[in-house]
Amino acid sequence: MKAIFASSVRAGNESRSVTPLELFFDLVYVFAVSQLSHHLVEHFDVRTGIETLVLALAVVYAWYMTAWLSNWLSPEHRPVQALLLTIMLASLLMSSAIGDAFTDRAWLFVVPYVAIQVGRASFATVTFTSGSNQRIHFVNVLAWESATSVLWIAGALADGDARLVPWAIAVVVTYAGVALYHPIPGRPSHLAAPIGPDAAGAHSDLSGEHLLERLRLFFLIALGETLLTTGTAFAAEPVALGPLVAFVNSFVASVALWFCYFQRAEGAGLQASEASADPSGVASLGTQILTLMVLALIAIAVADEFAIANPGDEPGPGYLVLTFGGPALFLLGQLYFMRRVGAQGLRFRALAVLALAVLAIATSGTSLLAASIAATVVLVAVAMSDRRPVAAMTVPAADLAR
Repeated sequence: MKAIFASSVRAGNESRSVTPLELFFDLVYVFAVSQLSHHLVEHFDVRTGIETLVLALAVVYAWYMTAWLSNWLSPEHRPVQALLLTIMLASLLMSSAIGDAFTDRAWLFVVPYVAIQVGRASFATVTFTSGSNQRIHFVNVLAWESATSVLWIAGALADGDARLVPWAIAVVVTYAGVALYHPIPGRPSHLAAPIGPDAAGAHSDLSGEHLLERLRLFFLIALGETLLTTGTAFAAEPVALGPLVAFVNSFVASVALWFCYFQRAEGAGLQASEASADPSGVASLGTQILTLMVLALIAIAVADEFAIANPGDEPGPGYLVLTFGGPALFLLGQLYFMRRVGAQGLRFRALAVLALAVLAIATSGTSLLAASIAATVVLVAVAMSDRRPVAAMTVPAADLAR
């Protein structure tokens, strides 16, 4: 039995591309991101915003930890296929409960979520050979996942506001574990240096190209969800000029986001990965930024849906935060990533973030549609600026560790 699992580990020199099964797996999260957006739309207040943030961070973590593990594995092998398909089913169940996770479907969210985290780490401890860096690391991960599972279960047992507290703590602990590389007192953590942007070549068995491809596919999934949300919102409205303009504006914004990602930022990541002795450092940095981008896209999708439904309404503080904060978070994430990998042409993104802050104040007395158009103009300007030629990267990939 052990030999069967061990054969599922990808050889260090084996080329690795995204397989149809992995793409199929990623598509499940279209539903998850959609549920997160709908949860915020249906109960638009500060409390629901915090709930959505907690659930979104949990969902993205469930996805990218699976993507990282599968990078070491060969999806053509039956045990790996069984793992991914099982996590897909659990993810669908988890996602179906997002809208009511803080009311009567807490257990339907928690049980699949805990099963994903603990089950994935347990699979890794069985699959990797004893004494290997991966085995040592995932034993630590299993301990962390088991500890946070107690918090998720405690939240499911609680009611009302009491549920949010342990779940929020669980998310904080989860991301602290990622940032600290899941240390356990008295135990080694050999993957501490490799998994992170400060990697220094110790992770040669990871396929950075594969991880970056997974990131771009997940971004496309999240961006596609914004189109689905706005399309569904427009279909529910009577044909009128205001909703039509808001719908076209949201489409233009999505196209601008697509250009902002693929025209400059992705190329910078690929170039850094190709030049680096350890592309996993670039991929890990990309994973961090992807989390911010998904949060930004959820905010943008919700803001677009409100603009389509009520284009003439005066924007309140919450709407302005989503309309301008979403694009600002998206651009700030890219700004940080591009700066770390030594990309050029960052000034326009910084100016765009400042412009979004100014426009949030300037459009506060106008309408949802006017505010939405103003935010889109900024994104289009950034996308257009990315078409300008810039100098080649000047920061060596080794400087990622700084």
